[in-house]
Amino acid sequence: MRKWLLYLEAMVVLLFIVLMFLYTKGDGTEANSPSLTQVYAYIKQGDADFAKQDLVRALVGYWRSIQAIEMAKQELSDETNQLDKSLFHAHLRVAEIYFHTNWNEDAEAHLEHVAELQLDHIGLHLLRGKLQFAYGEKAAATEELLHVLEKNSGHSEACYTLGLLYQGAKQYKEAIYYHKQAIKNDPELVELPFEPAPIGLLARLQLSRTYKQIVQDYKFVDRNLSAEELSEIGELSNKAIAILEEVVVNRPNFTEAKEALIDLLYNRAQSFERGEGDVRFYDEALNVYKHIVALDASQIRAWRKIGEINLSFLQAPEASLKAYQKIYQLYPDPNVLAMIKSIEQGLHNQMLTE
Repeated sequence: MRKWLLYLEAMVVLLFIVLMFLYTKGDGTEANSPSLTQVYAYIKQGDADFAKQDLVRALVGYWRSIQAIEMAKQELSDETNQLDKSLFHAHLRVAEIYFHTNWNEDAEAHLEHVAELQLDHIGLHLLRGKLQFAYGEKAAATEELLHVLEKNSGHSEACYTLGLLYQGAKQYKEAIYYHKQAIKNDPELVELPFEPAPIGLLARLQLSRTYKQIVQDYKFVDRNLSAEELSEIGELSNKAIAILEEVVVNRPNFTEAKEALIDLLYNRAQSFERGEGDVRFYDEALNVYKHIVALDASQIRAWRKIGEINLSFLQAPEASLKAYQKIYQLYPDPNVLAMIKSIEQGLHNQMLTE
């Protein structure tokens, strides 16, 4: 996988160089000082490509605007303030593109230009915070992100990133707080470039994972858990599932959230199968496994459990047969076929004796 990523990066770099050559040399327009109309046209094109996540062409547009602005400032001194605003925007977008393509040193270089133009801008501190987080400099990242929240307490992405920082440090109370703030601050679920889902949904996913981490940490406690702790485990597990149910209902194709939900549902089903003492809750477990295959019909493990529970514990061979037939459609294994034949024979014998 790593090799393919390296090949992809190399191809992007090569394509970028070729496009830069074609765009800047093709018509020779950069030989003369560009007009403001040209400058803003480059910015507009870069923004359009950025919105489509066509990163190579967006880079070309922003680079052309940076070059054009630097030339224009020499002759259009009365437009310096407006040109600096455009220059700031172009450098910040280039830094953001580099960050999201893992060219962090190049991103930092452009952030230096950004800082020269607007030292206290939220976008600068946000991207600095994310860069520091990527480098593992958690204290510096936290400082930058808190600075963003000082300027804008409702900044959902800053809250979300802080939640990730505290989550990684196992500071769960703080992680929960900031993930909840990120959810609160993105009620409209606004789409963002480069993100697989809106911040409000990403924060829900991470909040669920934080609850799961707390539950898992209880497993390493070297003592018997109190009734209060056992109650907390059950409550957190339920919350983790409920939050992901919200995400999947809102965004059915958000694969990462759906997989996380299915994982939690398997844990819940197994808990019902283990039961309490000598009591097993197979009906409840069956309902959970049915929910799993409703989310993802290719879950062979869940279909197998549906077949086993119906056959061995609920005396429902017809339902079991349907489950094994589904498994065979997904995975035509001889052992599964043998199980199908065995159940069919059992049903046939039952008919003969009735």
